[in-house]
Amino acid sequence: MSWAHIARKDFADAGRSLTLWVVTGLLILLVAGMTAIPSLLETEEPFGQALYFLFSAVALVIPIVGLLLGYNAVVGERESGSIRFLLGLPNTRRDVVWGKLLGRTAVVVVASVVAFAVGAGVIAWLYDGFVVSDYLALLAFTVVMGLVYLSIAIGVSASVSSRGKAIAGVLGLFVLFDVVWQSVPMGIYYLLEGSWPTLYGEGSLPAWFVLVERLSPGQALSAVAIEIVDVIDVAEIDLTAAGRVAGEVPFYLETWFAGVIVIAWIAVPIAIGYARFSRAVLN
Repeated sequence: MSWAHIARKDFADAGRSLTLWVVTGLLILLVAGMTAIPSLLETEEPFGQALYFLFSAVALVIPIVGLLLGYNAVVGERESGSIRFLLGLPNTRRDVVWGKLLGRTAVVVVASVVAFAVGAGVIAWLYDGFVVSDYLALLAFTVVMGLVYLSIAIGVSASVSSRGKAIAGVLGLFVLFDVVWQSVPMGIYYLLEGSWPTLYGEGSLPAWFVLVERLSPGQALSAVAIEIVDVIDVAEIDLTAAGRVAGEVPFYLETWFAGVIVIAWIAVPIAIGYARFSRAVLN
């Protein structure tokens, strides 16, 4: 299994270059800090509030971590010339792409598990209630989110021939789908209805609006997370499809369909990246 060898090497390189330790340290500070906030604010239902703060922080930080870990994964080897060593027998270009994805996913997994273990200690120390299933579900959400954005970044990295192009591609996709995308269904709605929609809490949105929103990887992941993690929203707004859509919730707004979108965001960028990398002429 050549891809496994490349994955092990990539993970070891992350440890030697301090990448693993930097990511772990960052996530420890994030998880411990977010879980301690309800204690400082002396809020009611502190564990649920801690989950909410942690969920919000993870959804903001993990995409950036995944993109930074992945954008240079393949193209960096091409620019340094070490790609020829990686492609020595018996390794193939597919092994390189899969090995890079798995090796850097291992970085996210290890860093997340360590950080959440520290966070669990903070919660046990500060609060009485601790719902293990919700906490572990949030850990799983963190890992899957990291995998999604790693796949996007590594797909871009495998598709291009320079770091500059990789940075531009990753940044462009992030801005489009995580910053600008919300305005797409809003713009369509305004053209159709002549007014701006109420986004949350009133059950007045058409189903197509929420579906277009969920084509964003971050929105699709959040749609899954809010169904499996009992997160208290400090604004007390129903973020589920049932709380936002007028009428019956169609099948394509059910949790499983959001999961299909998440899987597509993992598989499609890697498939495109491998297809382009497999045809690339390496200098």
